[in-house]
Amino acid sequence: MKCFVEIYLKITLLCLTWKSLICALQIPSDIEKCHFGDGKCIAKSTNQFIRRYAKGDAKIGLPPFDNIQVDDITLINSPGPLWISYTLKNQVLKGFENATIISLSGLDREPEQNKLEVKLKIPSLAMHGNYELRGRGIIVYTNSSGSTKSDMQNVRITITIKGFIEYRNKKRYLKVYDMAPIFELDRWILSADNLFKENTDLTVLLNRVINEKWIEFWNEIESTILPVYTRSFVNLINKFAQAIPYDDMFLPD
Repeated sequence: MKCFVEIYLKITLLCLTWKSLICALQIPSDIEKCHFGDGKCIAKSTNQFIRRYAKGDAKIGLPPFDNIQVDDITLINSPGPLWISYTLKNQVLKGFENATIISLSGLDREPEQNKLEVKLKIPSLAMHGNYELRGRGIIVYTNSSGSTKSDMQNVRITITIKGFIEYRNKKRYLKVYDMAPIFELDRWILSADNLFKENTDLTVLLNRVINEKWIEFWNEIESTILPVYTRSFVNLINKFAQAIPYDDMFLPD
């Protein structure tokens, strides 16, 4: 009898798991579907999706995107007699839940034959986490860590997406393998605490200098930080695109 109960429970669990997987392969019923290539409709539908499902939905297998985990980033690494290393760790990117799609093109029946491009704007794209600072200069030495916050304000992003269609179980799925983002922003605010443990004034001064000269600093780190963001975006999009067949995202012709 005990063996029968165990088998019954395993079968029931398997059935429930299979049911959840089937549910995870469906577009939410409250999201409008569009025809292939209808960029205006797709942009509108995507904005609906962002507003309603920023926190994800475990019932249908949608991951949240209001807190995006970002890989560690070494912003500065200048070895030598006078050296400095500055690394961001345990970073979380916030703000995509407030994104608005301006235009979206290339999602036709055969997307790999077109240029996939998305233009969007975000009022504030913030990154919170920790930092590690190591440095040695003529009169200054530091070995510190602490919390850091970064806020990119009024961000405009144009993303060119590279992807292809792959087949699984006679279904077509979109696989994104690369993105090329172009960032424009009105302001970048960066703060880091405890940069110099024994000199609070120096910490305040360095934060002030960075924020007064933010354009110069942003131009220096943009080529380092964007590839890390891009990997996070690719992983996020693929979680969705690889779960739902491409053709199921659109209305039949």
